[in-house]
Amino acid sequence: MMNADDIHNAAMRYAQEKTKESLDEAVSVALPLCNAIAARFTGRGIELEDLRQVAAMALVNALNGFDPGRGLRFTTYVTPTITGTVRNYIRDRAQLVRTPRGLREQGMQMDKALEQMTQKLHRDPTAPELAEQLGWTLEQVISVHASREKSQVSSLDAQDDSGMMVFDHLGKPEKGFEDFEMREDLRNALKTLTPEERTLIRLRFQDQLSQQAAAKRMSLTQMQVSRMERRVLRELKSVMQTL
Repeated sequence: MMNADDIHNAAMRYAQEKTKESLDEAVSVALPLCNAIAARFTGRGIELEDLRQVAAMALVNALNGFDPGRGLRFTTYVTPTITGTVRNYIRDRAQLVRTPRGLREQGMQMDKALEQMTQKLHRDPTAPELAEQLGWTLEQVISVHASREKSQVSSLDAQDDSGMMVFDHLGKPEKGFEDFEMREDLRNALKTLTPEERTLIRLRFQDQLSQQAAAKRMSLTQMQVSRMERRVLRELKSVMQTL
């Protein structure tokens, strides 16, 4: 059972007298915290035992780097340290779903054509116009667009370990430091968006509107909403990975 006072006191004893015995005691007392943090990241292609070992190593490093003179409680210092280490480990080791090469190349061609035609027409091109420009069939344009949507949006539109989408954590009551941290990271990431981008995220992920319905609310085309959504989700993912 985790007890913040016991963890802090054990860390203080090790900081004052760095012996093997005091280190073993501090690790033993804080190990439930390590395991709780590691358990939060299960279901991501890495064994729980590996995550626990990474968390435990991060704990030892945190104990060796803990400076009581800074006035921080050890739990305040160690929790983000362990969490960040486990996140980095997953980022480096987890098997990521990658877009097939052919689809990536077609997506790049589509983006280039979109940019050129938008500048020329002063509006987003229609799907038939885009197909004609690329020399593709209309079905190919629609297929590539749909496939890219699925692969690029999935990072934040997918369910987490509890079966919830990332955006479902907004407005939910706190159930522990895991949910609190997720909610705070997301809230901070959302602050980097423009008002229009935040409106899009609210309509799509809180109100659960389709892209077509969201586009109508925002007086945009469905393609404009699609492109904005892809860009915003990439930006949010990037920001949250650095928090």
